Amino acid sequence: MSSFVSGYIHDLSAVKDNVRLRVRILSTWMQPLFKTPQVINMEMIVIDEKASRHSYQFFSTNTTMQATVRMALVNQFKDRLREGNTVTLQRYSLGEIQPKFRIVANPLRLSFLSNTECAECSDFTGSKHGFLFRPFKTIVELKKEEDGQFDVIGRVIACEDLDNYDKNGRAGKKKPLTLIDAEGTELRCTLWGVYAQQFSDFLNKCDDHGKIIVVVQLAMTKIWDAKMCIQNGFHGTKLFLFNGNKTIDTAEFPEVEAFRLSLIAVKGPAESEHTASRISTASKNSTKDDFVTKFPLKNIAELLDVQQGVPSIIVGTICAIQEEEGWWYLGCRACRKKLVKSSDIVDLESDTKQTPTAGANEWWCSKCLSTVTSVKTQFRLQVRVQDETGTVSVSLFNDEVQAILNNVTAYQLVDKYGKGDGAFPAEILEMLDKKFVLKVSIDGKNKEKVMPVFNVLRLSNDPDIIKSVCEHATPLKPETEATSSKATDVTPFVRFLKY
Repeated sequence: MSSFVSGYIHDLSAVKDNVRLRVRILSTWMQPLFKTPQVINMEMIVIDEKASRHSYQFFSTNTTMQATVRMALVNQFKDRLREGNTVTLQRYSLGEIQPKFRIVANPLRLSFLSNTECAECSDFTGSKHGFLFRPFKTIVELKKEEDGQFDVIGRVIACEDLDNYDKNGRAGKKKPLTLIDAEGTELRCTLWGVYAQQFSDFLNKCDDHGKIIVVVQLAMTKIWDAKMCIQNGFHGTKLFLFNGNKTIDTAEFPEVEAFRLSLIAVKGPAESEHTASRISTASKNSTKDDFVTKFPLKNIAELLDVQQGVPSIIVGTICAIQEEEGWWYLGCRACRKKLVKSSDIVDLESDTKQTPTAGANEWWCSKCLSTVTSVKTQFRLQVRVQDETGTVSVSLFNDEVQAILNNVTAYQLVDKYGKGDGAFPAEILEMLDKKFVLKVSIDGKNKEKVMPVFNVLRLSNDPDIIKSVCEHATPLKPETEATSSKATDVTPFVRFLKY
C-alpha cells in the first residue's frame, strides 16, 4: 500500500491494512500463551468512533476488535496503551482469530509491529465505553453456548449470598444474580472472583436495593441447570454498578441513564420494595412485621412449653458465647450440612457408614449421601441469651451471624485468624451484652438434650423493631402501674450490660 487512509474498524480486511484508525483502549490485560506460558503478551479491546452510536442495536456493523502487543514490544507501547486512552494507529498487521478464542465478534486481530505508529488522539469523538447492549431474549433462547462476549444491561431483581467456596483446594467467590431488561425478560447472571466481591461491596454501601442497575461489559454465555445464563468472562470483562434512584452522568453513561429513566416510567414503588426484599446482602433482612404480628412473643421460661417446630419471638441479651462449640465449619454448598473428610474422618453424629477412602480434597456429606469437592466456610455459634425470666442456649447459623457482623463472612474471618482453635475473633465477641429480638424454634433432637438448644431463624438488634415488639407485648406483671407504652423504657437486663 502506497499511502494510509483514515477509516474505521469495519473497513479492515486481510488485504486492507493501510487504514489509519482512531481508537479508544477499552480494556487491557497480560495473558500468557497457552503452549508457552513463559511468553506473556499484552492483550486489549479497542473501539472506534462509531461505537455505541446506537447502543441497543446489538447486531450492527463492527466497531470493536481485539489487539495484541508481543511480549518483546510491551515496554515500547504500554505507556500509550493505558485503559481509556485514545490513540491513532497505523502500520500494523491483521491476523485471524479462531472462533473459540474470540472475545468480540470481529474475526480480525490487530497486531502491533516494531514500527507501528501509535500517537495520542486528543480529538477523539467516540463513546467512552462503547456499550452495545444485547437484548436478553436473544440470549435465553439460545440452545448452546456461543463463542465470544457481549454487553448487557439490566436491573437486579434478586440475588443470593456471596459464596466464598473452596474447590479442589482453591478458594473462590461466587455471586448469583437475576436481571431483567427493558423488555421484561429475566436472565440469570453469575459473577465470579473480584466481580462477585465488587457487587457485594456495592450492595453493602447502597441504601436502596430496589433499583440497582448492572452493566456487564464483555459477558459470556453459560448453561446452568439446563438454562442459558451469563457470567463474567475470563479476560476483559468490566462491571458497572449504579443506584437507579440517583441521576447517572449522561456525559459518560448516556445509555445507562436512558435505561434508568425507562425504569422510573414503568416501575412503581411497590415493585421496587418487593425487589429489595429478594436481594440479600448476607442474611434475610429482618423487618418489623417478621417479629410483631406473625408469631407470639414469649419469655424464655415459657419456651419449653412451645411445640417442636413452632416459631416464637423472644427479646434478650447475649450474655455468653459457648466457645467450646466453635464458631465455623466447612459445609456442603448444596445443603449446608457439616462435612467430614472422606479419607479418614468418621462423622459420629451420622448413622451413615463412612465411604471408602478418597482423595485429599474430597469431603463426605451425610445429608446428600455423596462425596463433594466444593465446600463453603460457614458460621455456627452457640450463645446464651438471657431475659428477666431465665437463660437459654441458641444456635446462630451463617446468615444470622453475617447479618450481625455487617456482612463479614466466615471465610474472611478464617482467613484473618487462621483455622486453629485459638481465641474467638474480636468481631464475634462484640455481640456480647447486646440486646436482640429473635425468632426461635426447636427440633426434636435439640429438645431431648440435657440443655435444650433452640435454633435462631431470624434476629435483629434494630432498636425500633425491639421497641415495637415490646409495645405489642402483654406486660409480665399486669398489676404494675406501668402501661405497655411505658414498658419500653424499662430495661430488665441492665445488670448484665457493660457501659
